[in-house]
Amino acid sequence: MKFKLALMAVPVLFLLALPPAAGAGALLADLENALMCKCDDKCGKVLINCTCSTSDKTRAEFTRMLESGLTVEQIIQKQVDQYGETVLSAPTKNGFNLTAWVAPFAALLVGGLGIRKVIDNWVRKNRGEPGETESGQPEPAEAALSDKIASRIKSELDEIEQ
Repeated sequence: MKFKLALMAVPVLFLLALPPAAGAGALLADLENALMCKCDDKCGKVLINCTCSTSDKTRAEFTRMLESGLTVEQIIQKQVDQYGETVLSAPTKNGFNLTAWVAPFAALLVGGLGIRKVIDNWVRKNRGEPGETESGQPEPAEAALSDKIASRIKSELDEIEQ
């Protein structure tokens, strides 16, 4: 019985021995991924990827804020209030910003349909299928061209047989 209790106590002691900074480091990383660097150089990098001196000061400020008890969401909201939505590394998913999330997928869909139409036209040309008008009838110029080619082939075959 004592052995079982000692065996159960080992994982608890292991968890208690973990440094509390591991959680703070993860929170800081989340914060750095959510915000852009606001340096004087206007580097335009996500804070976690920026190496300028301003980013180091910002990280230190965020660490102090996290240690004071503010949550990641509260810090992000403070930054948005101070700098506007441009400080966010990704646009919000509401209002006009929703177009930033939808537009790439719509562009892929429209582009895919356009590419399909172009490929269908190429395949139709290579097969020698005449184009069709809106009524479903072959275009007159292409029908006449097709008749002219057929008659030329027939006349050349007749010459070969003679």
